[in-house]
Amino acid sequence: MGLIADAICETLWPTRCALCDAPGAVLCARCAARLDYLDFWRACPRCGAAFGFLQCDHCTPLVNKEEHTRLCVSALRYTADTGVLIKTYKDKGEQRLSETLAAILANALPPSWLRWANGVTYVSATKAARRRRGFDHMELLARSLADQCGLPCIRALNPPTARDQRILDRAERKQNMQGRFTACESLPGRRLILIDDVFTTGATMDQASIALERAGAQVRCATVARA
Repeated sequence: MGLIADAICETLWPTRCALCDAPGAVLCARCAARLDYLDFWRACPRCGAAFGFLQCDHCTPLVNKEEHTRLCVSALRYTADTGVLIKTYKDKGEQRLSETLAAILANALPPSWLRWANGVTYVSATKAARRRRGFDHMELLARSLADQCGLPCIRALNPPTARDQRILDRAERKQNMQGRFTACESLPGRRLILIDDVFTTGATMDQASIALERAGAQVRCATVARA
């Protein structure tokens, strides 16, 4: 009955591309090809900034101050199309995009990371966001990514108590996330790829990583997009 119901639904409400509305797939091949993928050879090898391979204006000041910087990669630059894709997934409930976005992110992960890692984890949504959307968008994406990479998906972080980052400026984002994450359990020996949807200032990934490291894990970060 499930297959019959799916066929009827597909006939009445055909799957359409989130960007161009063409029928057939949640992201058509033409729109997928024109997304602004980050160039690995131009990106910063430490923090993943789009044009930081020779001189990174994001993490070099931190390194010069002897502050710790975590390895991070991102798959896409945050453009209008990328924004529509992510918002369609997490705010309009098109959960089938989780597999598509996971595949895009999987292609951006260095092979050495996949050999190093023994788990994938994610930045949990706040309880309010989960109630509003009906699902935790990063948990679903992490499960898809873990399946595609042959790694276990681990729920390692409790939901944060911070305000929605989208309404805050850079300074407010950093302050907002201070101490907002806690690990679910002790994580000695865990080597985790921590994922989120968008890297804006890095405040969320930084604080989430700190919580995981305090629990004993080693962390490398990855995001679908980078602003």
